[in-house]
Amino acid sequence: MERAEQRKKLPVPALVGIIAAVVVIALLAAYCGLCKWVQDNGRLLPGAQAQNGEGAVVLELGGLSQQEAVEQVAAYMDGHLEQRTLTLRYGEGKSAQLSGSLLSSDPQAAVNVGMEAKAAQPFLKLGLLWLGLGSEPVELSLSASSFTPEGEQEAKRLVERIADELYVAPVDFTYEIEGEELKLTTGVDGVEVDTEALLEQVRQALAAGETELTVETQPAPSKELTGEILAELVYVEPQASQLQEDGTLSPTVTGVSLDAEEAQAILDATAPGETCTIPVTITQPELDESAQYLFRDKLSSVTTPLDGVASRSYNVALAASSCNGTVIMPGQVFSYLGTIGNPSTENGYKMSTGYSNGETVDMVGGGVCQVSSCIYYCTVYANLEIVKRAAHAFTTGYIPNGLDATVYYPSLDYKFRNNTDYPIKIVAGVSGNYLTVSFYGTKTDDSYVTTQRYTISTTPWSTVYKPDASVPLGTTKVKTTPYTGYEVEVYRCVYDGNGNLISRTYENYSRYSKRDKVILFNPADAGSLGLAPDGTPLPDGPVDPTPPVSEEPTPPVSTEPTPPASEEPTTPPTAEPTPPASEQPTTPPTAEPTTPPTAEPTPAPTAEPTTPPSQEQPPATTDPDPAATTQG
Repeated sequence: MERAEQRKKLPVPALVGIIAAVVVIALLAAYCGLCKWVQDNGRLLPGAQAQNGEGAVVLELGGLSQQEAVEQVAAYMDGHLEQRTLTLRYGEGKSAQLSGSLLSSDPQAAVNVGMEAKAAQPFLKLGLLWLGLGSEPVELSLSASSFTPEGEQEAKRLVERIADELYVAPVDFTYEIEGEELKLTTGVDGVEVDTEALLEQVRQALAAGETELTVETQPAPSKELTGEILAELVYVEPQASQLQEDGTLSPTVTGVSLDAEEAQAILDATAPGETCTIPVTITQPELDESAQYLFRDKLSSVTTPLDGVASRSYNVALAASSCNGTVIMPGQVFSYLGTIGNPSTENGYKMSTGYSNGETVDMVGGGVCQVSSCIYYCTVYANLEIVKRAAHAFTTGYIPNGLDATVYYPSLDYKFRNNTDYPIKIVAGVSGNYLTVSFYGTKTDDSYVTTQRYTISTTPWSTVYKPDASVPLGTTKVKTTPYTGYEVEVYRCVYDGNGNLISRTYENYSRYSKRDKVILFNPADAGSLGLAPDGTPLPDGPVDPTPPVSEEPTPPVSTEPTPPASEEPTTPPTAEPTPPASEQPTTPPTAEPTTPPTAEPTPAPTAEPTTPPSQEQPPATTDPDPAATTQG
């Protein structure tokens, strides 16, 4: 009995422990129940606050059900959206405004943020947060709004207008190959606006109640360029012409290449929009096998008379011999001065006549302009591209006005480009008192060229008397021979074999200054000559026996006349022209047309139009100042 009573009676500490454990379990169960209730009650956590776009608390939503919170948020947003104005600032001081009325509120989205924040909390923390023992309140943004359909269209139109105003188009790189150099201008990035991103920024700013938004731009990239890309762009495999089954020749292709690493180094050192020069390698194809086909056609030819002055004729022949046999490959630029070099005494040229300060003076190399003029003439009639050309200061007398080309070493050159698909050979030389220049190449059709030359003004020369005590009494001396002045426009006309006009293009404007005839007299003879002492004619004074004329000279250039057999050619040993194959003439051929396949007669001055066409054309080439020095 006593033992049973001892078993039923528990010690006090044990009993206290058991009671404490029961209490703890009950509290834990109650807390877990609280957490579960908080998790499932559909209410926002205490401390949930709604903020405007400036971060100010405008609504206390803690403990509210979703429905209650949505109603409060909706009431606030609907009352404030229409009052909002967003100013877009862009460009140089420009701005535009949009109203919050373009948006429709979405309060449920804002409340959902709070509910999602509660769901993200640890389960056992929910009870503490509900009891206000958590760390920080939940912040709800009131930016959960979207455009109305009409509002989106209005905002989109404004955004696109701003984007158009701010848009700066990128400039892609450009390049041009000149000889053995590639001149490249690097690209420049433009400026553009991401309209989709800006439209979303506008929506968020309006919904958040922001008052200003600065429109940001981003680069609009230009075309990508690297040394490798450039090397691939310019690379051309050299190819010689081949005789094809149909009897035609395939085009001759000049090879082009460059070093990609070298190009990249130059590009890296070149700022956007700047121009740099990159070396290129030009590889000409082997023409040995195809040469027999390449120079079978005479493209153009001209024969002009020499003036009979031995030193000048010698210079003409020497320059012609330097050009004779020159082959210009497709795309290549022919430089006259680059071909003949410096017409100096060191290079074999003699003293002859040229122009300086409006006067005919002696200079080394005088006369070489006659060869450059004949080459220009042939360039036009072979329908090739002119790169650089200038007219003489005065009319030449040996070639039609507007079809000459003056030069002066080293500053004034004549250049043309072989813009055909086949090589062109220059055949030039002097025989007798005539210079003949011809272009040989490959014709692919029966087209031919004529020119239309318009004399748009004529300026007659006058006679000027100047006293000179060195002139013997009773005599006069002509110091300066005269030239009539002209302004001429030239048009290049290309016809097919049936005489149908293919094209008519503006060739050049040439201005030839007039030069007065200057007669020297002894001052003591002034009275007897009807002159004042200073040379001014007195009333009823002298009349120059050779009055001014306005007719344009017509040099014999439309055919190649046969010079007299008794006249020996004044040429250096190698000045004879060397036509292709075995067709080398010992004298210029007779009655040779200037334009294949039929001859173009050079019209007499009276048959030429004296007024230009109705359409206005800018000068295509420049003429040297009459005071300039030229070796014409």
